[in-house]
Amino acid sequence: METLFIETAPGVITQTFLHKGGDKLIVWHHGMPSPRPFSPQMADLFKSHGYSVAIPIRQGYAKSSVVGPRPIAKDALVTKAVVNYLGFDEFITTGFSAGGPRALADLALLDNATQGIDFAGLVPANLTDFNPYANAPEDELEFFEIIRKFEPDLIDKFTEWMPGFMAQDPMAEFADADDETKAWANSPDAQFRFAQGAIAFESGAQGWMLDEYSVQVDFGFDVSTITKPLQIITGDADINVDMSCSVWLHSKVKDSTLKVVPGFGHSRIFSLEIIDQALKNL
Repeated sequence: METLFIETAPGVITQTFLHKGGDKLIVWHHGMPSPRPFSPQMADLFKSHGYSVAIPIRQGYAKSSVVGPRPIAKDALVTKAVVNYLGFDEFITTGFSAGGPRALADLALLDNATQGIDFAGLVPANLTDFNPYANAPEDELEFFEIIRKFEPDLIDKFTEWMPGFMAQDPMAEFADADDETKAWANSPDAQFRFAQGAIAFESGAQGWMLDEYSVQVDFGFDVSTITKPLQIITGDADINVDMSCSVWLHSKVKDSTLKVVPGFGHSRIFSLEIIDQALKNL
């Protein structure tokens, strides 16, 4: 794995993890707040399918420059710059959770994005025909409202919340899980991912704050304009991003397929077995 520092706009640096594995390129858009390289097992899986993988780290995380509040559509320009820097004519775009909308932006706005995969992805929060937060608890809705207001003291709030977020035990959510899920959570791939949490906060809480804000405002593009093939993959036990979001997205993207994995939660949908099958379907 290489760590690159790519100038994606004048004076703007995007830290990018690059896993070399083949002469085809996949851009992987990370979750929130979870910029991280792939585990050795995940990198080997992509390599076995002939893919190199670039993982652009979004603004404010790690050593990526802070630009400020911006719509997700602008991140497609970052993708374009990374792909150009690496010298590829075309690429496949993928994203997990909050990375999903970035993959959608690539498909909608970049001609050389040929197809995509959205794993448990978010959808716009300001839709007139669908409420992605219909099942969200009240305290979560209050959190989103604070973010949307984007008042001057918001960074102070995120800085205050950051230590508690970092102190969370990633294994706690699996305490009452079935044996199969616990086995996955204890696998080398999952444990590698869980151990990378501090990367997000190397430069403070701004990356997390700006990431949260970006998914609460207009994305800057219409997902229904996507005409390229899209795989949508979610779990019916996901409590972070409701499965209905994937169902709605599938209804809007004409050339899409929807796979719902029984019993899989948010984190587990990004697992070796699911990724392997998705790559076979490309």
